[in-house]
Amino acid sequence: ASTSMGRHDALLALTRRVGVVLASSSETVGTRGVVTFTTAAALRSSSPGVTRFAPSRGSEGVTRNLRPSSSNKWYATGRAGASGPFAVPHPTRADTLRYPARAAGAAAALDPKLKGAMVGRPDPLSTRGESGGSGGARATAFDRLVYYPILFLALVELLVWYSVAATSPTSEQQEIENWSGTKKVQCERYVQPETTAQVREAVEWAHVHRKRLRPVGSALSPNGAGFSEDGMLSMALLDEVLEVDTENMTVTVQAGARVLEVTEKLRKHGLTLLNYASIREQQIGGFTQVGAHGTGACIPPLDETVVKLKLVTPGKGEILLTENDPDGGAALRMARCGVGALGVATEITLRVTAAHKLLEKTWCATRAEVRANHENWLRSHQHIRYMWIPFTDVVVVVGSNPLPEGVDFVARKSDAKQEAKKTEPMRRLLKQVSPMATIDETLGFGELRDALLAVDPLNVAHVQLVNAAEGEFWRRNCGTRCDWSDQILGFDCGGQQHVFEVAFKTGDSLGSNTGADLQYMTELLQIIEQEGIPAPAPIEQRWSAGSRSPMSPATNWSIADANSADVTGRSGNLGLHSWIGIIMYLPSEDETQRNAITNAFKKYAARETEALGDRYGIKTHWAKIELPDDTEDREKARKTMDSRYDTESFRKLRNEYDPKGVLGNDMIEGLLGDPARVQKRDSLSSAFWGPLERYAETQWVLEELRKQKEEGANGDDNALHDNALDTSRDTSPSSPSTSSASNQVPRKSFHRHLERKFNAAVENGSLVNVSIQIAMAVALHFNIGYQNLMRAIKEEDTKRAAAKREATIEADRIKLETATPKAT
Repeated sequence: ASTSMGRHDALLALTRRVGVVLASSSETVGTRGVVTFTTAAALRSSSPGVTRFAPSRGSEGVTRNLRPSSSNKWYATGRAGASGPFAVPHPTRADTLRYPARAAGAAAALDPKLKGAMVGRPDPLSTRGESGGSGGARATAFDRLVYYPILFLALVELLVWYSVAATSPTSEQQEIENWSGTKKVQCERYVQPETTAQVREAVEWAHVHRKRLRPVGSALSPNGAGFSEDGMLSMALLDEVLEVDTENMTVTVQAGARVLEVTEKLRKHGLTLLNYASIREQQIGGFTQVGAHGTGACIPPLDETVVKLKLVTPGKGEILLTENDPDGGAALRMARCGVGALGVATEITLRVTAAHKLLEKTWCATRAEVRANHENWLRSHQHIRYMWIPFTDVVVVVGSNPLPEGVDFVARKSDAKQEAKKTEPMRRLLKQVSPMATIDETLGFGELRDALLAVDPLNVAHVQLVNAAEGEFWRRNCGTRCDWSDQILGFDCGGQQHVFEVAFKTGDSLGSNTGADLQYMTELLQIIEQEGIPAPAPIEQRWSAGSRSPMSPATNWSIADANSADVTGRSGNLGLHSWIGIIMYLPSEDETQRNAITNAFKKYAARETEALGDRYGIKTHWAKIELPDDTEDREKARKTMDSRYDTESFRKLRNEYDPKGVLGNDMIEGLLGDPARVQKRDSLSSAFWGPLERYAETQWVLEELRKQKEEGANGDDNALHDNALDTSRDTSPSSPSTSSASNQVPRKSFHRHLERKFNAAVENGSLVNVSIQIAMAVALHFNIGYQNLMRAIKEEDTKRAAAKREATIEADRIKLETATPKAT
């Protein structure tokens, strides 16, 4: 035994000497790296308490003669308890950042300071409990408990994603902006089918994979009613006029056909649409789905003219709805003004009328003259509209009637000098308020108004001057003109703008007007002028008959008379409805100015709704309604919808046609979606993303505070903090409701993206997606906590460093005083 131990000691001493030579040579890492690492391990095995080393292939004989100790083994990670011929201390994360892996052992052998890191010194870059003992084992188990389920869910999500991507319709990413310049969306999946078959495939794919695919037309709606970040289905390429039936006076078109082209096709057959909205570039699908209307007390909105509708639905496939269906046409009436949420309209059949010319007369009246002559004017004109100019006593009246047969209208020719005279008051005012501006003589009325408002759009006194100049323009523009009905009824709406338009019933028929239409306008003008709202002109007022479509803003449906014969129209009495639209223009590209106007307009519309909404039972135009930001305001808006529309029947039909809600968007779900699903989404979203919003607000306040300090703002930190908080919340005219500050603070796009995905996952009910989003939300919560901790540590370190500097300065001062001899 003693001889064996002597041989062992001799071999060990020899190995130690060779290892030192090899480890200290210039070729420690390289072709002899394996030998070096093995030798270094032998050196480590000679340390006290370590009985094993990792031999090279040539040292197996030595290994067989070594007897392992069971009392002190080492894991490959540097922890006790490992066994086996290669159980050497594995380099920690800190070590691998400094040395290649195969040289780490040799480095530890040469540098005693590194020896502790190789045998369990806590790793400052890791929180996995590498300090040895049982804590490390528990941390590893916890890591596995969290890591593997998330990894499994991620793999499942990857498979789901591949399944979705492999079968998805041809699409592209696009940035879509509406005509008013008020809404913009980054659409992840913009699908443009060219055939009805492609529409069916796309809708089926969206239904199977629970992916939103919102139908969209020409993107004219000021509120972006057809917008969705997840996916949009454009009907622009399905634009054919399929059939013109002169005997039954109908036309069948694809949903993407524009009003302009349909009109020209009908003109060849001596036909035209019953009415027109202001813009002829609308697609027929969107034209009818949002309940567009023209003006005419006896003419209903355009959805009422739809007599047949072919829909591609997620739940029932392709269906054809007519007035002769077994349900009496109830599904048709619901779907023809379904805001695109019941199915994708592919073919639409509308009633038409004989093409005719209109003789239009424009004149100005005072408010008193309007009240005195209103009933007569309303009866004596097939089409009529008022343009009220706030802060003035000018009301522009535009009325038109069909040109009598056999009468030829000779229009007066207008030269450039006469046209310039009409706009002269606006040019004169522009020179007064902006003397340095260069005025282009070719600018028209709308462009001059934008130029004037851009000077100071929210200054009430300035807006009054602009409105007065516009009133003078209209006085000079009075006259008569004659043209085809589509040319007369379509008109230029001006530049980019915010619009809020409402409808309400003002009588059971033209002959029984309650006077609510003029009373509403009187009260609205009083609010504007007494409270100093910078309301530009005009406030446009129009009229229409009612609609039998339950979801039309001109519907006669209400909780009080839900069983009335007028709801189905059997009595032929559709009622009289008035439409009133307020406006604020966006006259420049300055983002600061545009944001200020947007906030002021929200306050303007909210004030109108608050003061007049419930008393007159207003219904907002589907292309101009906005989804409130605040949860409480959303709930209030949903209750308003339930009280003024037949939402119960709408949701029942939607559960059949689109049970997963893939054709909706945030607006549809927020206002008309299933209450239980929306409530679940809102509650979960608030729980998970509320802290993130508050964190975003905190960061915004800190950034504002930093900017104020850099700009040399005076005052203590508390005052600056309060000022920054006020800046972040932007308490100037902002939103119609007292929403939380986090809604006013721009959130990080990544957080906003995750929140939207989370909400969609909850709505769709996908377990995998919900699990993934919950895991990401939890990770973000931990990230916030970590950042807050790091910020606190940094602040503490800064304070300590400052205190240390002060102590050093004080010590130096005392030392200097001590060393300096006192003067005698």
